[in-house]
Amino acid sequence: MAMVTQWINLPRPLLVGGPAEPYLVNEVRLSELRDFVTAAGATWVTVDIASVDGTGAVIDALKSRLPFPDWCASSWDSMEDAFEEIRQSWSFPLVVTVQGLRSTLEKRPHVGLEVVLRLSELCHAFSVAGDQLTVVYVDLWP
Repeated sequence: MAMVTQWINLPRPLLVGGPAEPYLVNEVRLSELRDFVTAAGATWVTVDIASVDGTGAVIDALKSRLPFPDWCASSWDSMEDAFEEIRQSWSFPLVVTVQGLRSTLEKRPHVGLEVVLRLSELCHAFSVAGDQLTVVYVDLWP
């Protein structure tokens, strides 16, 4: 049985398109969201994927901002293998804001879609384990 850590619900008025994944936040509302989640005790990390050319670069961007085991390679499978160690080193609840998704989708749609799907799966895995990882995609969404 998983012990659930503190849980934070994102404020609906700050989300574009509704309260379900993928969470989209307009860049002009980002500081409000950051103030809200940090006041609630969450860790806030920003990752930029605008110039990535593949999966490895996305994971390297995450690794540059979050602690990973030294042996963890830059692949989704390696992240799965390192899940328990990652879980022990990250501070939850954790909000990862991803900038540059629109650019990635325009240049490399398969990479952008894989990012959204894989990060959603990762959020779910942490949720099942009792920890909150929330990924928010930031841009000038309509």
